[in-house]
Amino acid sequence: MRKICAIIAAFSIILHAQTKERETISDVQVTFNEQYKSFDKAFSDQFKNKKDIWLVLGNRGATNYYRERFSKNWIFWDSCSSSDSLGISGNFLDPKNWKRVSALLPKKVNYIAVDFNDLLSYPKRNNVIKAAKDVLNSEGIFCIEDIYDNRKKQFQHFTDKDFEQLSEDFEIEYVYWDGYISSLPYTSDQSANKKTDMFKGLEMMILRLAAANSKEKKKILPYITPRIQLKRLIRNYEEDLEKEKHIAEIIEKEKKEIESLKKDVDNFSKIVSFSGNVGKKFESLTKNINVLNKGADYLTTVRRSVINKLSKVVNKSSDDSKGLKEQLEEKKSQLADREKNLAMLQNQLDLIKNYIKDSTDKILKHNNEVFSGFKRDKYLKSYVAYKKEKLEDIISDSKNTDNDFWAEYDSFWNSISDTEILATELEKSWSPDILIQNIVSLETIKSDAEQKISDTSRIMILFIKK
Repeated sequence: MRKICAIIAAFSIILHAQTKERETISDVQVTFNEQYKSFDKAFSDQFKNKKDIWLVLGNRGATNYYRERFSKNWIFWDSCSSSDSLGISGNFLDPKNWKRVSALLPKKVNYIAVDFNDLLSYPKRNNVIKAAKDVLNSEGIFCIEDIYDNRKKQFQHFTDKDFEQLSEDFEIEYVYWDGYISSLPYTSDQSANKKTDMFKGLEMMILRLAAANSKEKKKILPYITPRIQLKRLIRNYEEDLEKEKHIAEIIEKEKKEIESLKKDVDNFSKIVSFSGNVGKKFESLTKNINVLNKGADYLTTVRRSVINKLSKVVNKSSDDSKGLKEQLEEKKSQLADREKNLAMLQNQLDLIKNYIKDSTDKILKHNNEVFSGFKRDKYLKSYVAYKKEKLEDIISDSKNTDNDFWAEYDSFWNSISDTEILATELEKSWSPDILIQNIVSLETIKSDAEQKISDTSRIMILFIKK
């Protein structure tokens, strides 16, 4: 009995040790550079004189491409954060861990971004978002991206029921994602923020700054638009116009060939018909002569000669008629091939015309989208007056702008380099405050959906702690 009890006790000790080990592994831990004696000291040093503290979920912190850009306003939380960076290791998908993190952090954070959106498809996602309020300060933002279906007019992951449930703890707002300032850019994968994405729409930010007064300049930040998309749409449109022109020219040549073949067929038909009638008359005449001379015992040499010559003429006429018929059939075959080819070319032309119409619609929609954004913006409203309505004016304006840009870039003074310097500084000046300044209502998103070029839009959903 004692032996059995000892075995049970030993087993209990091992089980307790394994359980304890699992708890240790699943528990959250803080990470910081070894030059500091404590996490609090590292935290205090990084966030001294800073009111903004941003938390990024799902970032491994192993390679921090954008630390300089964000002026060290952030900390990472992932399953295994790097010891070189200020962060947290552990499972952020466990709601219990948010209370632990809240106890570990010396201050509350004012912005949480979800890197890679691992949270979107998680079954208990709403519980995690609710738990995040333990870490957020008053009016702090939990920001997550979702896809909005412009045709179905609904989000891909969040339902009305989800929003109703989460509205108990949060005010819910929406912002169009633009790849630059509307959300904290993804930080684990440098390729997710290519230079073309980072700088697209830079000109709009400059317009905003130009329209603001000195006090407002300190508050506002860039609002980026997809100008690159317009260039692509115009390029597609112009390429299709060239194809349309080329196919139309081929069709005209084909039509001329068909008209020529039709004339040949008509002429050959008449000749064959005439040749056939002549042949029949000769045959009839030969038969009549043969009938007249049938039964006669003698034929004069002259009469026999006439009959022989007449037979040769009939035979030659028959041969000629046969050759003409063959040529007629050849011409008919060529005509059929040409008409078939013309039909194919016409189908291609109709298809290209549809492409051109589609590109035209997209360019006009894009133009309307951009200036709709201007209308909503305090600083960009004045630029609505520059909106072009006609397709040719939009294209011409776009090309002139590009020409002016490169003329400036290639100039002796190279003033565009100043813009690039400004862009770099503005990257570092990013703040979640810009989200609040660019909020749109769900009703606006729904009404905009009908005019969108793309079937889907990327939307930042802001859960603002009540």
